[in-house]
Amino acid sequence: MRNTTVVKGAISMETRKLQKTGGSTYIVSLPKHWVTASKLKEGDQVSMTIDNRGLLTLDPTLGTLRPVTTVEVYVEDEDTSDHFLRRLIGLYISGHDEIVIRSKTRIPPDIRKVVRDFTRRVIGPEIVEESGNAISVQDVADHSHLDMRKILRRMHLMSRSMHADAMEALTQDNKELASDVVARDDEVDRLYWFMSKQLSMIIRDASMARKMDVGVAEASFFLSASKAIERIADHAERIAQNIQSIPVERVSGKVIDEMKNYGTKVLSIFDKSVEALLKRDLNAANEVVDESERLRDSGEALTSRIMEQKGKSAVPLALVMESLRRTALYSADIAETAINLEGIH
Repeated sequence: MRNTTVVKGAISMETRKLQKTGGSTYIVSLPKHWVTASKLKEGDQVSMTIDNRGLLTLDPTLGTLRPVTTVEVYVEDEDTSDHFLRRLIGLYISGHDEIVIRSKTRIPPDIRKVVRDFTRRVIGPEIVEESGNAISVQDVADHSHLDMRKILRRMHLMSRSMHADAMEALTQDNKELASDVVARDDEVDRLYWFMSKQLSMIIRDASMARKMDVGVAEASFFLSASKAIERIADHAERIAQNIQSIPVERVSGKVIDEMKNYGTKVLSIFDKSVEALLKRDLNAANEVVDESERLRDSGEALTSRIMEQKGKSAVPLALVMESLRRTALYSADIAETAINLEGIH
């Protein structure tokens, strides 16, 4: 026995009578149109997932391979190395499993190098086939086992470490440490691109969302937060670059100490913003937003005092302050994302 009701935003809602068979087993029949559309037959298996609200979800893809999405990209005469790399990263972020690079003639050596650099700069893709005029790059990563929350945490820890080391390089006048900070920015980019691809895969294939234990809306918010963290890492890199340009002649130690203290406060609200996001702590998120506004004002005042100093150090130190202020503002963006997540379950 069944009843069918048309529901706005859905194909239909059906109610079916639960029946008991044997001593302790209950059964319910499945809609024929769903079985047919899912290409199931007698004896096939489906997976059942029960969420924390008691909602039962049937997945017809158990035991089947998710279809591989392949995209081809042709090498054009006007392609520069930088332009072609951007194209590859864009195709990767779009969620494709395989990228086939083709050329009407032999693929130029500089493009081959770009492809190799691409596979080193992103997570998952490996060169699986190569000929004179074609290269096949396939994503071998298992995205379903890589939690977006863990990736966010990893990005946070890497970015805060970059900031802490950059400020240490400033106080100790350590150009070598500053150079190391600059080199670490690529690792954060890799994780951001990976999260971008995960969202594209979730949108393309609903079963991936269940496997990753994250909905499309929640994943979108996580990606927004990861972009803010990626920008925070960029500013850590800029701090390190500006430190490298500071001449031997320096401003007073008092100003350096004030900058170090300011940087410590900035890192503190960065930490708090990520915790608020992952724990969905609205009170902590609001505290971050309020504190970032106070840090913005105090940062502007300190920057003015730095610019009053004489010498060639004033400008790069003022730029360091600007990056610290921007980090505080991006932390507020992460906190606001945590607030916006309240309505997502």
